[in-house]
Amino acid sequence: MAGPSDMTFIYLLGGTILSLAGKADPADSAALLRTAGIHLDGPVTVRPFRSVGSQNLTLADIRALAADITARHGEGVRAFVVAQGTDTMEESSFLLSLLAPATATIIMTGSMRTADAPGAEGPGNLRDALIAARSLSGHRPGVLVAVAGELHDARLVRKMDSGRIAAFGSPGWGPVGSIITGRVRLAMTPLSAPGPYDWPADCAAARVGLLTVAMDGDPLSALPYADAAWAGLVVEAMGSGHVPQALAAPLAAIAAAKPLLLVSRCPQGDTDGHGTYQGDGTAAWLMANGLIDAGSLDARKARLLLTVLLGAGRDVRAAMAGWAGLGVV
Repeated sequence: MAGPSDMTFIYLLGGTILSLAGKADPADSAALLRTAGIHLDGPVTVRPFRSVGSQNLTLADIRALAADITARHGEGVRAFVVAQGTDTMEESSFLLSLLAPATATIIMTGSMRTADAPGAEGPGNLRDALIAARSLSGHRPGVLVAVAGELHDARLVRKMDSGRIAAFGSPGWGPVGSIITGRVRLAMTPLSAPGPYDWPADCAAARVGLLTVAMDGDPLSALPYADAAWAGLVVEAMGSGHVPQALAAPLAAIAAAKPLLLVSRCPQGDTDGHGTYQGDGTAAWLMANGLIDAGSLDARKARLLLTVLLGAGRDVRAAMAGWAGLGVV
């Protein structure tokens, strides 16, 4: 008889994988499972958790999902699959990696084509995700995204295309593994990241802004974040972490009052924590004037991390030292 350690929980959150073209009503989830070859009389529990497009998922939704996964993990379950829309999967996967138990194996998946579209890939992706969850449980914990036969690490993955089936990539790294003809192959095992973090259920999410810096950026774009309503800010700067000189002083002033994380707007690479470039507005100047190095994290994930650190009551600067240096020798 199968025990909890043999069980896989599948959470359905909605999205294209459970959508019909031009219709508001969701597709039949039972039909999706049948087409994917998933039988509920086996060691599988399916839990309809939300039914929304992923653009409408909230931090509260993913916190609730993480809490449910934590509860099931406490009962002995080790393998989990989450099916949701692809628009925010790079964010929800990373947020889950910050909150869910470190020894759980969580595979995220979705689809780019609706359930009624010719060649809909949702059932295949869901089947791959289930295979990956079962194969990697107990061997490779953490959160991975399984789409188009590839496995991407939650820390690295990004949605790279708004329409193609192979919509996800990990810039500068590539997939960490694959699922081909029902067999899982891992190409690399990433370093373990700090966390998970204890964000109390009764602690609401702090407001954390995201400012993308563009050529000749107006200093006025930064001023709203000086308001006390904002608990922190992520600055998505140019190149290896630079901003126009006109933005330097306003950002430093805000950084004196609240945590500001510095990341690059480039899809690949890192911030210049060693000070290759000097002068007002360079990464070295910004870090010397209060901004906190977030290393190679992209802006959206840095925003989530800062939100979680604030919710968990962590010293942001101390916690970010671990993230900025992750993988750096």
